[in-house]
Amino acid sequence: MSDKSNADGTPNVLFLEDAINGKWGAGAARVICSITDPFVRHHGALGSFVRVYLKNKADVCDVARYCQSLPQVELALESEEAAKEMELAVDREGDIVVVASKHAVIGSRKEEHDLANLENHKLRSHGGISEQDIPLLMSRPMRKPAEARIGGWRNFDAFDLVLNN
Repeated sequence: MSDKSNADGTPNVLFLEDAINGKWGAGAARVICSITDPFVRHHGALGSFVRVYLKNKADVCDVARYCQSLPQVELALESEEAAKEMELAVDREGDIVVVASKHAVIGSRKEEHDLANLENHKLRSHGGISEQDIPLLMSRPMRKPAEARIGGWRNFDAFDLVLNN
């Protein structure tokens, strides 16, 4: 979980729905945040991965390009490409998937995120590409070490390695 603050300690937040609607008009987009729990002290229902649903599907390419141009965005992919690249089910994705850069988070609309309870705590969150590499230590030898490396490990492979080795 990384620090998502600016140099002055203020939260580095992109309210993506506000940004898209500001450029394409009210109601053009709806941004759904994966992290919506109320633990405001550390991430304020803000995260590094969001799904964007557009009113006008003809705008998908332009909106994806716009999202990619924003400094807080590391990656913006149309649904089919996101499903392929991230091993996601395409029928469960938005029109665009957007992933925040290392030291930023994404929210929907400013009015939907209450950061008042952060007080003097720095904003922290997770879920970005920069946080996929995780240390993995096993306290016993693996039963199938050759099979574990096929395709490389990802953070969610830890469950398989612990339960099946």
